Amino acid sequence: MSEHNPMIDLDAVIDSAIEPRSVATAQGWAWIVQSFRLFRQAPTAWVGMTGLFIVIMLVSSLIPFVGGFLSTLLGPVLLGGLMLAAQRTDLGEQPPIATLFAGFQSYTIDLIKVGAYYMLGTITLMFLLSAAIDGLALIGVIEALPKEISQFSQISHLWPLGLLMLGCFAVVYSAYFYAPALVMLNQMSATDAMKMSFLAFWRNWSPILLMSLLGGLLLLLLMLPFFLGLLIGLPVALISSYVCYADVFSNPAVTGEQA
Repeated sequence: MSEHNPMIDLDAVIDSAIEPRSVATAQGWAWIVQSFRLFRQAPTAWVGMTGLFIVIMLVSSLIPFVGGFLSTLLGPVLLGGLMLAAQRTDLGEQPPIATLFAGFQSYTIDLIKVGAYYMLGTITLMFLLSAAIDGLALIGVIEALPKEISQFSQISHLWPLGLLMLGCFAVVYSAYFYAPALVMLNQMSATDAMKMSFLAFWRNWSPILLMSLLGGLLLLLLMLPFFLGLLIGLPVALISSYVCYADVFSNPAVTGEQA
């Protein structure tokens, strides 16, 4: 038996047969390498799906009044399709571009719920942080934010609050990180998927952080030759979400076992 870990207490409220494992920090780089290998197996399909995904998200976000809400709700549905496409690529298939929309055919409601819960959590967090900042300014613990910020020195003293905000948003995002894949590939409900995502994320925060930092650096480098490198970098970034999920949840497609 392993030593007691407070984070494992969440297992008691998650009704699921799967169990997220903890992997080494170095896996963050291995996930990027494996994602590139999967991209090479079906580059045309992945460039097409990635392009469509970006266009749909951009267009939906630009719709007046409801764009932000709509894009947040659509995001998990489209990501569910991308996770299915990545799984099929991992199994040696050539997924059609239409696989991007598979989330509209299966588990649509739960995928939309993932987006809705994520949006609700973000809005609630922003409201609480805003109230906390106003309250601390009112009692004189911190200075009130200036109406116009022209110099960094005006807000430089608020860096501890910035770290707190970053940590809070990480908590909300951790519940979203694996959720689309868990709904689409494991048929989990939105609620269970987000609980499981939270648990898996914090068991593997260090490889996820390494993957994010190295992946972000690679994307910046790929932007240099007239942004053409993003034709590879963006699909690889999307595939990495599946590779990370498959490793942490020991997906049969990755382990080589038969489903």
